[in-house]
Amino acid sequence: MKLLLPFRISAMATAIALFVPSLCRANSEMRDWTLAAGGTLRAEIENVDESAGTVTLRKEDKSEVKLKTDDFATLDRAWLLEWIETAEELEAEVTKLGGRIEHFQGRGATTVTDFYVYHPSGAVAPDKPRAMMILFDPSGKGRRYLLRHMEAADAAKMILITTDVFRNNMDGIDRFRELFPIIGETVAHDPARVFLGGTSGGASKAFHFSAHVSQYPWAGVYSNGGWLGGKEFWGLPFPSKMKVAMVNGDKDKAANQWLDGDTKALQGRGITVAVMAFEGAHQIPPASVQTKAFKWLLGDLE
Repeated sequence: MKLLLPFRISAMATAIALFVPSLCRANSEMRDWTLAAGGTLRAEIENVDESAGTVTLRKEDKSEVKLKTDDFATLDRAWLLEWIETAEELEAEVTKLGGRIEHFQGRGATTVTDFYVYHPSGAVAPDKPRAMMILFDPSGKGRRYLLRHMEAADAAKMILITTDVFRNNMDGIDRFRELFPIIGETVAHDPARVFLGGTSGGASKAFHFSAHVSQYPWAGVYSNGGWLGGKEFWGLPFPSKMKVAMVNGDKDKAANQWLDGDTKALQGRGITVAVMAFEGAHQIPPASVQTKAFKWLLGDLE
């Protein structure tokens, strides 16, 4: 299987669309590769040719280097296999659902952020653009996180966007201020129905972005095992008219200990909160529960 990553500049100067034989096979973020001979190499995947047993990497200075898979340390060879398997899973899921995936690099004044877009199956009426949700994975693995939520996004007919880089911390507000306008101009959507969300620290990030990037009328937040970050953040200026879906595992002690206090703080801002539980711990819920939460946020369930 040969994975090629040609690209073209989109109509926008701030977004680069990356096109591949299958758009699921997008390159990953920059990472430090450990070599079998010793030393490390910071680069991202440009091309994987399984039949030849080679990997082409693109370094930060944009130069390329081709290596044999045996040139990598054992753990990184395992990571390459996981990367290929994720691409294959994405392809199978897209084929099953009938939607499509796009991969972009959003280039701001000071940052470059990869983001992945799932467009649900079915026709879109020109006068009825779809709602859009931007989800944050606490580990910053945008492609795999997209895969875990595509079924629900397709059922709710909501555009789904995931990103690399953003992780389980309180950083990234300036980067998101640069990225969101790029997403907004690159992906056609209903500007009155834009949601943020994530799992664990990704949900916390969504809450904080909704408060600090306040020039946009966020419609709501999907919080899976998330929290506001502690009592010191209960007073943040969360948008008063948005909806919040709190989706927690019944055994998620970490998130559930904050559920009552966070809910009260949000309701104090005039926010409508729905609490949904599923059988599990600190984990991503089943697609059926995700779908219920997405449809509730959209107003399709009350």
